[in-house]
Amino acid sequence: MTKNYKFLKQSNNEKVFLQTLKRYLTVAWIVMLFLPSFDGVQAQETFTLGSGTESYNHLGVSPFATINRNSRSQYMYYAEELYNAGFDISGNVVSLAVNITSIGLPLTMKPENIKIKMGMTTSFDMGPNLVDNLPVYYESTVENITELGWHTFTLDTPFAWDGFRNIIIEICRSNSGFGTSFSVEGTEFSVGELVSAANYTNEAGLNGCSLSNENLMPTIYTRRRPNMQFTMTNPCETTPAGGQTVVSAGPYCNGETFILSVQNGSIESGLSYQWQSSPNENGPWTDIADANDAFLVTSQSIATYYRRATTCDAVFSTVFDLPVFVGGEGCYCTSLVTNENSIGITNVALGDISSSSASTPAYTNFTALQTELERATTITLSVNVNTTGGTNYTRAWIDWNQNGAFESDEAYDLGTVTGGTNVNSGVVATIEVPVDAVLGSTIMRVRTSQSVTNDYPTACDSIDNGEAEDYTVIITENLNLDDFTPLQNNLMVVVSGDTIHIKSTTDIIQKIDFYDMSGRLVLSKQNLNETEVSISDFNPQKQLWIVRTTLTTGLQIAVKLNY
Repeated sequence: MTKNYKFLKQSNNEKVFLQTLKRYLTVAWIVMLFLPSFDGVQAQETFTLGSGTESYNHLGVSPFATINRNSRSQYMYYAEELYNAGFDISGNVVSLAVNITSIGLPLTMKPENIKIKMGMTTSFDMGPNLVDNLPVYYESTVENITELGWHTFTLDTPFAWDGFRNIIIEICRSNSGFGTSFSVEGTEFSVGELVSAANYTNEAGLNGCSLSNENLMPTIYTRRRPNMQFTMTNPCETTPAGGQTVVSAGPYCNGETFILSVQNGSIESGLSYQWQSSPNENGPWTDIADANDAFLVTSQSIATYYRRATTCDAVFSTVFDLPVFVGGEGCYCTSLVTNENSIGITNVALGDISSSSASTPAYTNFTALQTELERATTITLSVNVNTTGGTNYTRAWIDWNQNGAFESDEAYDLGTVTGGTNVNSGVVATIEVPVDAVLGSTIMRVRTSQSVTNDYPTACDSIDNGEAEDYTVIITENLNLDDFTPLQNNLMVVVSGDTIHIKSTTDIIQKIDFYDMSGRLVLSKQNLNETEVSISDFNPQKQLWIVRTTLTTGLQIAVKLNY
């Protein structure tokens, strides 16, 4: 088969072209996956990809080459192949099948500890290395292959193909013993077309699904691929059935990712998806950028509601699945507002943050915007608001101790103002960054309100009218050279070409740290235990650095270096 690269770049087929406009082109590899199993009978159709008639038992080409105990094989199946087979919309794959042409020996040996993983890509080449962290869609302890012909794997959960990207399938396994290999029917592609990659070993006690991404296949084998049958659900013809949004196990606000999916929703083909978030179960709901798969892998710092909008493209009809609240220990509280109106925040300025926005919705997550603040420094915070004629009370909080709560000693009053559009809140706050503020990323919340109590808002309680916005603040060390011993005669630092040489004439060098002038640690060499060290893996950028050398005596010596 020859790939038609032009097909996916500029199609003359109107349906495919419209789909192309709707689908994003970013390759999204998923680190982990939690998806519910599915029930229910759906009308289905099977499509065979690959027209070759040769039998292959080579390691990698056959996923069941049991001449080795362990194998991890990946294969690319092109969107164009599904189009040519007659399936030209997004769809849910509910089963896969490979054509077994000979049984491995001894007959008592079966493929063991099978996993099938799947993902999507805009690439047309498999390799040069295997792709890590694909989601698992099928598992079995023993695969009882006893007959020749198509052997079917019914997926534990449907794989939602977006109708555009190419599909990667990984089949990995680990056998306790070995023998001769199972052969599969496959297709050999033209020279230069890379459709397979694999790693394998005969070592006992290893897990084939955990083998590294190193591709061990000879070049000739990377052009060979098993024929594969894809069974897809039939296209939707009406409004999809709504389901319940569910979330994988927490915790949810410690920087780790979690997975959102939907139980008991429609699994017909021809569906498209859009994930949404909100601070409130009843909205307003905001589309999450590039969140268009059947499931969503994400992270958060603030407790949030999530739901999925599922659309049947054929009839342009959408259902909103029931939302789920993702919160708990370590999550910042939500900021609820009773009334949606134009009373709100129009600008926030702090360091590198200069954020202008509409005064709606009642909450906006701007944590993608960030600024760095050094310990023991002073900075100003300015906020503009809309009042629609009333009196706004505005306050901000910065979680200096990073305990997930906005406390009273972390609050800054930004004044009151009556009347005006995009006017200053009343006070420009002068903020002193605590000398003991916890280093790293934390959250700043800004909130303005109007209420019958005529008082400053809290960080979390519901208010009648107003808005809250959250931002990221990164606390850095205040790296002042006065904190360190000046360069002494017993330590020499020399730059030669792209190499930095550091030599101690008296004590052993334990650690060397490189800081930029903002105080951010950019490189650390630890456990050196040498009197002379040469560093050549730090790319020179022709800027000023602070190099801090720690000796085994505990003495720290710092020098400014132009490198």
